[in-house]
Amino acid sequence: MLTMLVTQQGFFLSKKYPNHSVGNLRIEPQPMGNEEKLIETARKSLLKAVDYDTKQKPNDALRCYMEGIDALDKAVKTMSLEDSRRAPLYKQIAQYVGFLEQRKIEANSVGHGYDKIFGRCLDDQLTAVKVQDAYVSAHHQILNFVRFCELVVSNAPNLRCINLLTGMEARNNQAAFDELSRSLEKVNVVLKVEFSPSIHDREIRFNNGWIVKVGRGLDYFKNPGKYVLGASDLNFRPCHETTVDIMRQKK
Repeated sequence: MLTMLVTQQGFFLSKKYPNHSVGNLRIEPQPMGNEEKLIETARKSLLKAVDYDTKQKPNDALRCYMEGIDALDKAVKTMSLEDSRRAPLYKQIAQYVGFLEQRKIEANSVGHGYDKIFGRCLDDQLTAVKVQDAYVSAHHQILNFVRFCELVVSNAPNLRCINLLTGMEARNNQAAFDELSRSLEKVNVVLKVEFSPSIHDREIRFNNGWIVKVGRGLDYFKNPGKYVLGASDLNFRPCHETTVDIMRQKK
């Protein structure tokens, strides 16, 4: 569980604020400048993340971990190069980012194919994947899902199940999902497709511990045209602006 990130590694505010509790630590509020306000924001976000994690609420935990890391990063950037707090804070950020990463995909940037985003999540420990994406209904969106399935099947030799939870509109394309299901059966992978009228979050969960949340789901590519670079290789395709949150759960 991600709780270990905070509780075992020690919290970076413990010496500066000795009189308020953080677990067994005490923290004393003091007049704060911009750096201190950002550090305090990070502290609150990370403690919320720990609480959500212990309550088995991974989506809320991930959001708070990301907010905390972002606040830490901003705090470091406001400090002078001579500030003695920079090195400890950078070390703290590195400890968290070892388990969490947030990427921003800029508008019209290239080099963000599925292999670049999801490649690290695929190994011989992976047996099941759950894709939650409200918009896998248009023709190009289904093709994107097929490409994702190809990547996973090619790089996870023990994969046995792919589960897709998507919006109700996708029911109109049941024939396409049936065709993909028959294709996956030939490589001993079961495809399960479910439809929901209330799905909102977009995330992909791998049962080897990885969770990836993409702001636009799998549909973050722009249409490159039929006869141009990117028609087949997604790494050549320009992208819509979006963010990618990557989390590795501790076993």
